[in-house]
Amino acid sequence: MSNPALKRLAIILLVLVLFPLGHAHSKELLSGNDLVQLMREYEKAERNDKSTNWHKAGEYVGYVMGFYDATWFFYADPQSITEGQVAAVVAEFLNRHPEKWNRPAWDLVMEALQEAFPKAK
Repeated sequence: MSNPALKRLAIILLVLVLFPLGHAHSKELLSGNDLVQLMREYEKAERNDKSTNWHKAGEYVGYVMGFYDATWFFYADPQSITEGQVAAVVAEFLNRHPEKWNRPAWDLVMEALQEAFPKAK
């Protein structure tokens, strides 16, 4: 995204999506610990575990893909990144960094994706 005005607009839209106007309380935002619980169901689904809560597994993929879709311009070559890669990259990051689970889920997803798909400077 080389157009500075377009880049600023995208950042403003991202902020509006992540921090909606109104009286949001921190309890209403998804925490890293909440995301890990959803991720555990995603991992069970990937193993074809019969005890999978498919709704929660879908919530995990939906959350990370929704975040990725809203922030694609922060990552390298977004056209070649698949849904499976995004979900797996975030899961791997979460499994490697339990010390970060107290952070907001969006922050963890952003860090995981920027680490895995750094944009060239």
